[in-house]
Amino acid sequence: MSTIVYYRVSTVDQSIESQRAAMGVSFDEEFDDVEVSGAILAAKRPGFARLLAFIRQGDTLHVYAVDRLRRDALDVQSTVRLQLVQLVQLAKGVAVYVQGLGVMAKGTGELILAVLA
Repeated sequence: MSTIVYYRVSTVDQSIESQRAAMGVSFDEEFDDVEVSGAILAAKRPGFARLLAFIRQGDTLHVYAVDRLRRDALDVQSTVRLQLVQLVQLAKGVAVYVQGLGVMAKGTGELILAVLA
């Protein structure tokens, strides 16, 4: 079981370091997309695609905020439900942890993600 983190910043004047500092813990694996717009589907981003290929059942994916996954509600839900669920079987043991909110589990967590997205 690994703890994995995903960082994304969309402009050259931003850095993932502020997200890394805010998370405050070390992770087994880190994935990032730098200078990649939230308008690009998560699975189409190089760093997130590598994350999807790496993550396994029992892992926990940490993100600083829901909008690091995507700014569009449909893509956030698609990323969590379809990509993570189908590719890594979220319902069978992969958790998504959003900084300050906790683990977004099936049911209530999906509802919270939908509202925040």
